[in-house]
Amino acid sequence: MKVSLNEFAQVLPDWYKKYTHSKYFQGYRELLDRLPAKASRQGYLDLEDLCDIARWGGNTHGVMKQLCDHNSQSDVQAKTGEAFRYLERPEWAIGAILDLNYWGLTYGSKTLLFMAPSKYVALDGYRIRPALKEVLPPIRDGDRRSMVRGYLEFLRICRTLKDATGPGPHGEWLLADIQSAVFQFASEGGTMAPEGSPQKF
Repeated sequence: MKVSLNEFAQVLPDWYKKYTHSKYFQGYRELLDRLPAKASRQGYLDLEDLCDIARWGGNTHGVMKQLCDHNSQSDVQAKTGEAFRYLERPEWAIGAILDLNYWGLTYGSKTLLFMAPSKYVALDGYRIRPALKEVLPPIRDGDRRSMVRGYLEFLRICRTLKDATGPGPHGEWLLADIQSAVFQFASEGGTMAPEGSPQKF
């Protein structure tokens, strides 16, 4: 099924509800209950927190071992601390996280999501990026400029969806919840098209 962003906004609550029944939801809520408060309290996350994010995300390509082998505790604290200071500047925040070795855009953006879920989203490289390839600029792993540009555009898309969707499950949507609905839609084979494109259901 292929829909425009406006069409998806109309059914987004249904996709979020489906996400609440997925295998990822319990871990998502547990991390949301813990990590944003920790980041706010101490101004950074620890290596162990990023390992928890890796486990929740499926530890794709052994990313947790790569993270631990190529970054120290102080590296993680410094870069997540830098990102935390730049939360009002998304380009700088994602840039700081991308400075971590072997962490990449998928897990780097998951880190920002769990530091500030009301403002940030995760751009999953396996499901979301292919599903939104018609509405995102080209993203090339390892090409920092394209990764930052693509992430900023996905943030804009999620903000647009939030503005076009009614009240959220707790009165107001977290931007992270908007992204979770997109993730579920993409996981079930959905794709998004620019406005005005022929739709296929």
